[in-house]
Amino acid sequence: MRLRFLGWLVLVFIIFAGTPSNAAHIVIDSTESSDEIDSLKKVYQQIEYEGPYTTSFYTALSAYPELKNTAIHFNRRNIKTTMQCRPKIFSVFRKPDKREFMMVFNRNQGKSRGVPIGELSFNARVGLFAHEIAHVVDYVKMSSGQTIGQGFKYLTRRGKIALEHKIDRMVIWKGFGHQIYQYAHEVLSSESITDDYRLRRKRIYLQPAEIKALVDIVENPSLNVNR
Repeated sequence: MRLRFLGWLVLVFIIFAGTPSNAAHIVIDSTESSDEIDSLKKVYQQIEYEGPYTTSFYTALSAYPELKNTAIHFNRRNIKTTMQCRPKIFSVFRKPDKREFMMVFNRNQGKSRGVPIGELSFNARVGLFAHEIAHVVDYVKMSSGQTIGQGFKYLTRRGKIALEHKIDRMVIWKGFGHQIYQYAHEVLSSESITDDYRLRRKRIYLQPAEIKALVDIVENPSLNVNR
């Protein structure tokens, strides 16, 4: 049953992502110099990220050149997940290329606590940032009506699953499959997260084995889905 599900998952990935032969695994060097970071800041002038883990953030962002003119702001508050990225409320009604987005870090002081970002490895942090930034890419393709509709869908469990699986596929397609796998693995292995957050991760997001199956297909397009 599990193998049948993984086969179905891979088939869905191919349908939505296109032909895997164009994708490439990104090899990351965590010692990126401050000059390289400064260069990226000049490219993404609408994104003023001054928080911790700058190298992790800009490593992920560098794979999304389509966002070079997109404004992303940052905040901290108690949320139900480790990190969250969505349009600022009133900017939903602007043209997609004029919208502003808010990336929220969990303060981990509420009932539902995500994994402290400082506990994650470099690659896992890159995977996390790549996932949240992919949400922005998804939103800028939507009309105002589609964005609002997506918000209502996300209120349901089915809507959450559909969106988060889609975003993880986008991240894998960008070449961050190994990083999102590392993040998923480290989160579920963490002793810092609450039980309700662990259950949420298992119910809504792609699991490490599912991510690995998709990464294998992307990196080896000749593999047969029905093997």
